[in-house]
Amino acid sequence: MKVAVLGAGGFVGGHLLRYLRGNGHEARAIFHHRPCAPDPDYRVADVCDVYALRDALAGCDYVVHAALGNDTVITDSVAPVYAAAEAVGVRRLIYISSGSVHGQSPAQDTDETAPLSVRQRLPYNNAKVRAERRLKRLRARGTVELVILRPTIVFGPGSRWVSDFADRLQNHTAYVVDGAAGICNSIFVDNLSYAVILALAAVNVDGEVLLLADREPVRWSDLYRPIAQAFGVEFDSVPSLSPPRPQRTIRQRYLDPFLRSEVGRTINGLVPRRAKDAVKRALRIIRHGTRPVDRDISAVPPRAAAFCAADVPAEIADLQRCQWRLPHDKATRLLGYMPPVTFADGLRRSIEWLKERHAQRATQITS
Repeated sequence: MKVAVLGAGGFVGGHLLRYLRGNGHEARAIFHHRPCAPDPDYRVADVCDVYALRDALAGCDYVVHAALGNDTVITDSVAPVYAAAEAVGVRRLIYISSGSVHGQSPAQDTDETAPLSVRQRLPYNNAKVRAERRLKRLRARGTVELVILRPTIVFGPGSRWVSDFADRLQNHTAYVVDGAAGICNSIFVDNLSYAVILALAAVNVDGEVLLLADREPVRWSDLYRPIAQAFGVEFDSVPSLSPPRPQRTIRQRYLDPFLRSEVGRTINGLVPRRAKDAVKRALRIIRHGTRPVDRDISAVPPRAAAFCAADVPAEIADLQRCQWRLPHDKATRLLGYMPPVTFADGLRRSIEWLKERHAQRATQITS
């Protein structure tokens, strides 16, 4: 099979491209800009340009949408990608979504059937939810099969989840939230790539949504402590901050738990979509008038001189306070997904990359 990888210049897309080719699959790289390094099979196309995408995807049997961008690109790219794939006869589209559609601290018992909301605090979450919904509507009247994958903390060589913490250790600005005791819904990038290959070839998975994770339960301290040790820093000396927790809304306290229950899911399935959308619009107007609901929450790094809990980005606070491990049982059942790389081995490879990067930087400074 010939697979086109959208976003081949990014962390996930680049690893996926190498993983596909390394496992004997023919893969075409789709870049947003002309790559600096030569590539045996690549095209340049904007993921929002359907005509450029048609030329880029021609001759491919499968497409993996791993391209990112701002919130507008996330939502506006799915229709052109699907239309272009359909125009050139692509059989299946794999969309790399995110477990963040359930929030950074998902409620207990959250799985693929949990209701999604576009009124979350982080615009990125809302953009991913909207992108998934658009793709499902397109698949309902289109011919290209669709599989949506939801990884969360994708780490590995080149990942910001390891490089950002290492950089802060070097700059003496590192911190953790509440001792980094929360659950980290991690997945090593090669395990994600392995799941993509399974999703490309699996039967009877059209229209499915699958959460993905590593084999082992992981806490944030499990990720950060070895990184600190690798750079000669005692992890327990890293400042632990406890930013104020946002107050839960009535929906979060009562409605969302009800909708996750068996009775709530049944009732929710019986109510027509138009009726639900009308109620949501009415409530939005009552509460917010004509103002947009989404708020632009910027990530403010902690000050080097004085650590302040108020400076911790909402995303980081919620992630490191997570108390629910998102299950990947459905992926195991439908794809036969058994992560081939252990968390420990993935972290070891990541730390080796960090050390090489640190040595290269030191050489550049010296020269």
